[in-house]
Amino acid sequence: MKSAVRYYSKTGSTTRLADAIAEKMSCKADTVDVPLSETVDVLFLGGGVYGGSKIDSHLTDFIQKLTHSQVKYIVAFSCSNWKMSIKKQIIKALTDKNIVVLDEDIALRGQCYSFNKGRPNKEECTEAANFAKGLVSKIKI
Repeated sequence: MKSAVRYYSKTGSTTRLADAIAEKMSCKADTVDVPLSETVDVLFLGGGVYGGSKIDSHLTDFIQKLTHSQVKYIVAFSCSNWKMSIKKQIIKALTDKNIVVLDEDIALRGQCYSFNKGRPNKEECTEAANFAKGLVSKIKI
């Protein structure tokens, strides 16, 4: 199963998670300034929610260009204090509604990783990366 990691980070917290997830998935974490150049089964997509309800325009622009022919599933991750709202903002920004953003109910059982403490430490990054690896093994493509 082919994976990719893209993120937007203002403070570096999301970068830490992205790098840990990418290392575990044997791919490279890139900012959303780097377009997807190949088809992936799972896109781990991270960013923050600012002002309680909006993602940065860099992330929105990236999301709006995604197509189902490029990405089958999106797994959201965030260090935002607004737990799970990154997923809602990703869905809102998607123009190709055939891309599956894993459901929030499933997310609460482990499909989406969000930290409420702010900056993740090394152990939390490792936990998120291990979770990501386990998640991919459960997805039926």
